[in-house]
Amino acid sequence: MDVNQLEHLMRNLAIKETRTNSLDVLESKLADVDQDIYEVMLCSEGLFKFLADANSDQHTTASRIIYDKALEFYPNGSVVIDQFIERCLTHPKNTVKQFGLRGAAAMVYHSAAISPNNIQLIILHCLPMKEVYVNTLLNVLVKSLPPIFSEPAVQKNLISVLESDETIRCRVYEIVCTIVEQNPAYLQIADTIIKRALVDLEKDDVLLQTSVLQILTQLLTTKEGYDYVEAHDLFRKVCTNFVPDKVTPYVRFVLPNALKFLASAALIQPGLFLARHPEWVIFIFDMTSPDDPMLMAIAYDCLGMVGSTNEGKVFLNYQKLKMEKFLKEFPGVLHSTLEAYKVRLIECLTNLLSGGNEPIDNMISSITQEWYETMTESKDLEMVHELYKVPFPNIKMAALKLLSAIVDHRWGQLFFQSTAGFNELLLNRRADNDVNVAQFKYDVIKKLSVCTTLESFVANALKQYVSEGAFYRKAVVEVAIEGDQ
Repeated sequence: MDVNQLEHLMRNLAIKETRTNSLDVLESKLADVDQDIYEVMLCSEGLFKFLADANSDQHTTASRIIYDKALEFYPNGSVVIDQFIERCLTHPKNTVKQFGLRGAAAMVYHSAAISPNNIQLIILHCLPMKEVYVNTLLNVLVKSLPPIFSEPAVQKNLISVLESDETIRCRVYEIVCTIVEQNPAYLQIADTIIKRALVDLEKDDVLLQTSVLQILTQLLTTKEGYDYVEAHDLFRKVCTNFVPDKVTPYVRFVLPNALKFLASAALIQPGLFLARHPEWVIFIFDMTSPDDPMLMAIAYDCLGMVGSTNEGKVFLNYQKLKMEKFLKEFPGVLHSTLEAYKVRLIECLTNLLSGGNEPIDNMISSITQEWYETMTESKDLEMVHELYKVPFPNIKMAALKLLSAIVDHRWGQLFFQSTAGFNELLLNRRADNDVNVAQFKYDVIKKLSVCTTLESFVANALKQYVSEGAFYRKAVVEVAIEGDQ
């Protein structure tokens, strides 16, 4: 394609009646477009007139044409494509700004550089837009902002966007908290923005409170974030404001995120947090009633998070009466609850009985054995066996994860061996048609095969399964016998 042909196509792109056909022709001849012609195209006034008037489908096609070629010609980024994106981002029409955002995303996702100036323009012109590809916007800024996050101009522009409405402010909070989660050293730099989020949390707006709590939970993935939240007395405020004596319709809306916020704190600093704020865990036990299935599932999620650490297990074990009641009710609740919640309940139990990433000492093993025996009133894994028999892949997978957690304990291995038919069912390759279930079952069997507590004949059968691989199928030989018809 030469310059004259290109200019003809660009003129036709700007005309509504010939736009679609011209776009198709351009895409079909893309292989003939060299770098010089491509750079002429990016500067064409006809192209920008087309972008200003094109519909969504035409933008999608144009995005393929322009940005796929950009990655071919400039895999590491280029001033040429930066200038094109800049021109899009400063265009008066928001649809063209979004087209520029698409280009920035294409470059960032393929590890090609975009200019700091374009990152700033995205903050100023795309972040406050009402209608924007939100996930694309957040992903581009989270990936591209960290190297320049500490620059005063960046902070000034982010803070300026906070003058927008609460939806836009929450975008800023999410970007900043995600970056701080990945780079805790930026906490003090982000202090002004995070404090604005804390102010929003105090407002009498349940939707805003719910969103802000969910975003701030990201800070609790690091000890630095935990210390920051603790220093601002936020744990006490959340417990006081959102964990009430009585669940009202208002509280019920924000309560799930409040509980997950507190549970996340119990994950990162279990001993310290649970010692200072034990009251909300007592509240969670009361929420495990099946009267409100949604809150019940949240309560199980949170108890599982608390009990996933050794310190959390010790804390829960001190709540003797509450824990005993919870465990004895668990099988009945699991049996009667909606299918949508069954996996979450099993995952809660998995966390409670798991050794996690910490060494399993005798105390933890003793606690988990006592809990299991209290729940099932048995010394076998019949409950897990029955769950594994359920023909739904998600339940089977959850049951296998529960089994994997239990057999990390010596008592779990002995209980497994005492469960009639469980070993045979695991070794039955016809029992599982789901690929993910079959692979995870193989991993569990591999773990069991090296357990020294198992009888030799059980261990040998497991080792045979492992040696054959996860997806082995025994060949069936059929012999045709010739005879009278």
